[in-house]
Amino acid sequence: MLDSHRVRRRAGAGALAAMLFLGSGVTFAYSELQGNIGRHDIDNLLGDDRPSTVASPEPIDSKAGQPINLLVMGSDIREGESDVDGAGAAGEVAGMRSDTTMIAHVSADRSRVEVVSIPRDTLVDVPACKLPDGRTTSPQNDVMFNSAFQTGGQTGDVGAAAACTIRTVEDLTGVYIDDFVVVDFAGFKNVVQALDGVPLYIDKQIDDPYAQLKLAAGCQVLDGQEALGYARARKTVDDGSDISRIGRQQQLVAAIAREALSKNLLTDLPALYRFLDAATSTLTTGPYIGGLPTMAGLANSLRGLEPGAISFATMPFEPAGARVVPSPAAEKMWENLKADRPIDATLTGTGEAPTAKPSDGPTSTPTPTPTPSEDATDDGVVTAAPSPEPTVPVCTK
Repeated sequence: MLDSHRVRRRAGAGALAAMLFLGSGVTFAYSELQGNIGRHDIDNLLGDDRPSTVASPEPIDSKAGQPINLLVMGSDIREGESDVDGAGAAGEVAGMRSDTTMIAHVSADRSRVEVVSIPRDTLVDVPACKLPDGRTTSPQNDVMFNSAFQTGGQTGDVGAAAACTIRTVEDLTGVYIDDFVVVDFAGFKNVVQALDGVPLYIDKQIDDPYAQLKLAAGCQVLDGQEALGYARARKTVDDGSDISRIGRQQQLVAAIAREALSKNLLTDLPALYRFLDAATSTLTTGPYIGGLPTMAGLANSLRGLEPGAISFATMPFEPAGARVVPSPAAEKMWENLKADRPIDATLTGTGEAPTAKPSDGPTSTPTPTPTPSEDATDDGVVTAAPSPEPTVPVCTK
């Protein structure tokens, strides 16, 4: 049985997932909540004529008045419950691999959350990274961004994988990362299942055997397995690029955000606990965001957040063959994040494009469309630039 301290830290990890909706470590991994912990609901046995309780003070946001930058990483490690397609057991996929990386910026006044996706096919310089066994990796130049996770995780330690990715992101952007979250395939499925599914509009029928996904067009309520398949689908959807998949992932994350906020998870403590109990089985976080006092205080500060105050963007880029590199507009985006200014976004948590561009700070220029490359590989084909999505129906259960 876990001691109460570890249970509290585990719950804090889940609260992050509830608020930021996706997620990969710095040598801190928390054990699963064990299913044999005895819990007894005796409220119906105690009756209604009980003494009143003294209200507890509201939790304190330890970083109130300061912006927070969290790196949320999706890992496609194929082990255990996360070996969703048997590729790990078959020896086809091995080692630490990252699938999705987002910078989640929480504004100092807690009025908005901005999520910026970094394409995994971005060519970057990966700095030297320390490994848990005492070794230090060699710096790498002009390699794919998602290789940083694999480089740091070569000993099998998720925390080291995340640490190397954080160092790479900080070198790329100049944005200080306060902490991180990693969620694998099983953890992502658990988050969606804990919400009893997520409603999402599918604009055209999807039949993707690689992602084990079949969906009809129209409004659908995706269960955990279907949501994971939708987040993974690439080869048979749209142009088959990782860039277009990022757009679909952001739509899915926005839908998860709407569903989580509609359930009042940040204010309904019993509902939050049930969510955490179901959703925290495979999350890994850093030491700051993994503490329950930290997460409770931040959740209290964000309790009035509306879906429209959550915005999504992709790092502006230019084509580099089958890969991409940051465009000059990316530097403006990083400067806005560092200065805690609103960024140019293409989508909000409402499921629609923003109604107006930010008025304070520089804006980015449109991203050019990369030219398809004949030598593109399964590691990630870049064939289309992100563009504002048309308004689509917002589905409900």
